[in-house]
Amino acid sequence: MPRPLVPDRRGRILDAARELILEQGWPRTTVADVAARAGIGKGAVYLELPGKDAILAATLQRSMRALTADVHRRVLAAPDLVDLPAVYRFGVEALLADPLARALYLGDEGVLGDHVRHVAASGEDRYLRRSEWLGEYVGRLQDAGVLDAAVPRETVVRVLAVFTVGLVHAPGVLGATTDDQLRAAVDLFAGLVGRGLATGRPADPAAARAAQLDLLARLDHQLADQPEEPA
Repeated sequence: MPRPLVPDRRGRILDAARELILEQGWPRTTVADVAARAGIGKGAVYLELPGKDAILAATLQRSMRALTADVHRRVLAAPDLVDLPAVYRFGVEALLADPLARALYLGDEGVLGDHVRHVAASGEDRYLRRSEWLGEYVGRLQDAGVLDAAVPRETVVRVLAVFTVGLVHAPGVLGATTDDQLRAAVDLFAGLVGRGLATGRPADPAAARAAQLDLLARLDHQLADQPEEPA
C-alpha cells in the first residue's frame, strides 16, 4: 500500500533548511539533517529537490520573495512620496529584518559558507533580465516628477544596477560587512542619487507609488517562476 503524501512536503523541507542554516550554518548541515528536521525520509527530500545546493537556492529564493513582500507592505504604508531614497531605505530595513537574507547580503560565511563567493563568481544574468523593468520604472518616476527627465533613463538604470549588483557581490569579493556599514552605504548612495536627480518641482506621489508596486510585482513573479535560482 503506498505511503500517504506528506502535506506541503516542499514547504517543510525549506522550513527545516532555514532553521538549520540559522542554528548551525549551512556548511555543517546535511541533507539527512534537513530530512530529519522536516520529519520525512531522505529520499523524500530528493523527490522535491535534487541536492543540497538546490535546497539552499530554494530556501534563499523563498526568503527573497518574503523580502519583496515586506518592501511591498512598506511602500503601501508610506504616507509620503516613495522616491528612490525611500525605496532603498525600505529595502535595507526589510533585508536586515530577515536573518537569512541578511546573511547573504552581509557575507556571513558562518551561516552560508562559501555561497557568498559563489554568487560573486557565478556570472548569473538575472540582473540583465530586470534592467528593462527598471528602465520602465525610472521612466515612470521621471513622468511623475520624481526624477530629472533630462538624464537619459539608460544612464540612471546603469548607475542603479552597478550599485545593486555591487551590493550583492561585495561580500564575496571584499569580505563581510556589518548592519551599520550596509545602512550607511545604502543611505549615502540613495541620498546622492535622490538629490542629484531631483527636479525641484512637485511630484505625483500616487504615480510614484504605483510604479514601485508594479516593479515589485514583476520581481515577485520572476522569483516565483524560478524556484531554484537565488535572488
